[in-house]
Amino acid sequence: MQPLENVFLPISLPASVASETHGRGCDGLAPAFGEAAFTSALTIAARKVQALLASQEIEGVRLERPHALLAAARSLMVDEAVDADGMAFDADRFADILDLYLRTGIKVNSRGYMARQFSSVVPVSAVFDLVSAIAPQPASYYEAGQLANVADKLIAEQFAPLIGWEAGTFEMVTTSGASLANMTAVLAARNRRLGQSWQQGVQPQADGRRPAIAIGGDAHFSVSRIAGVIGIGQDQVIRLPLNDRRQVHVEQAAQALEQAAARGLDVFCIVAAAGTTSIGAIDPLPELAALARKWGAWLHVDAAHNGSFLVSDSLRPRLRGLELADSFCLDAHKTLFVPALCTLLFYRDPDSAAAAFPEKASYVFDPLEDEMSLFQSGIKNFECTKRPSILNLWLVWALFGRRLFEQKLDYLVMLTELTHDYLAAQPDFAVMHRPEANILCFTHHPAGLPAERLGDLHLELRNRIRAEGRYFLSKVELDGVTVLRLVMMNHQITMDDVIHMIGEVRRHAREICADWGIAAGVTAEAEMIFSPQTMSKPC
Repeated sequence: MQPLENVFLPISLPASVASETHGRGCDGLAPAFGEAAFTSALTIAARKVQALLASQEIEGVRLERPHALLAAARSLMVDEAVDADGMAFDADRFADILDLYLRTGIKVNSRGYMARQFSSVVPVSAVFDLVSAIAPQPASYYEAGQLANVADKLIAEQFAPLIGWEAGTFEMVTTSGASLANMTAVLAARNRRLGQSWQQGVQPQADGRRPAIAIGGDAHFSVSRIAGVIGIGQDQVIRLPLNDRRQVHVEQAAQALEQAAARGLDVFCIVAAAGTTSIGAIDPLPELAALARKWGAWLHVDAAHNGSFLVSDSLRPRLRGLELADSFCLDAHKTLFVPALCTLLFYRDPDSAAAAFPEKASYVFDPLEDEMSLFQSGIKNFECTKRPSILNLWLVWALFGRRLFEQKLDYLVMLTELTHDYLAAQPDFAVMHRPEANILCFTHHPAGLPAERLGDLHLELRNRIRAEGRYFLSKVELDGVTVLRLVMMNHQITMDDVIHMIGEVRRHAREICADWGIAAGVTAEAEMIFSPQTMSKPC
């Protein structure tokens, strides 16, 4: 055997570094890691965030050309070839980087932002996010994330009576986003039905049937991806038809499952929605739960958006039947207003939570469970190093209680319903659905516009309104036609803001039609006044 000195080559350190390893550590890193740079950066950031929160400017988003932004960001990077002292903290450079970030970000704190399901956050939760980033507690394992794993249990306790489940009889784990939560739940369903699939891969069953999943016609695109990710295959995804409210049509869904069985498919999981991304529709959960029981299928509910309605006494009835699901998830970073990503995944049967990922590793799991290992969630989710985002939710709940979430959600849904009523009363607008949540799709019909140009108009409206930067709306395609879509996430928005935004839609539409050579206009009766006193001020 060779002597160790012949196997391991000695490491030669520069004299300056070698001296620093004896008693002092690496002093050269102090400017980056020390408290002076942090204090300076924190002061600069606090001043800019305070100005952001205090601003009353109406903004949506200010888009910059990608290559121009690339050049601007590159110019803010230290030039190591020129700056020999690159480790020094440059406060001006830091301020410029923050300015660039804030300038190019979506303006979720502005009353002009009505586009997407990204939320402004309770500010104190963002402060806590800073602390947890500097003093991390990886949340998958108890020894590394003690408070995070305890917070999981505390939040589950708060939700138990709201769901209608008895505390301690179900399991809740947190994941980084609903895409991962949905996949985890379907994977647990697959492993329950196909017990050997984890080891042997997905194969046809002994009777030749192929495993399949069924999802709603408006399911989020991440849900349809699951089949490919877990080895089921896109050809084994059953799209369930929708009714005129864009919910899963129960009778037609039953027929679709019958037809799937006749084709040799074994549907082991039905994925319903409680808040579709397109319009916020909630599927008929009690009926789908009965359908799942009939076929021996697992019912998972993607409640990423509307699952938070559980915290509201007035909105909770809209989720009737959620308690019958085998699993469901909700995004706290959407409609519980905490920093992303924080998704809660609930299992009605606690034993099901460990079914998704049965493999263990000795460097993180102990062979025998003790009181600590019973608290950790690492065995129940895909993530190893997971940020303790649950602490942001627990912090806000601990400080303000459930009523904070309830009050904001109630207001946003009421505002959306009033917007629906306002637009329905306008002769040059049409609403696509009665909102079940804080999402509303609508169309604008200027007089003289050919019907076949309607979708083109809405796409161009979205583009021009977004480019102007004052308001930000989104768009979605429904039944082959592009329509406008708004999502109310900011409790400072009032009906006055909505009316002003609609005025901008009309103005841009007139300009677009003029550019297209179409003589279009707005009738006098379209300029209706609708500003109830209860909505003239924000919540």
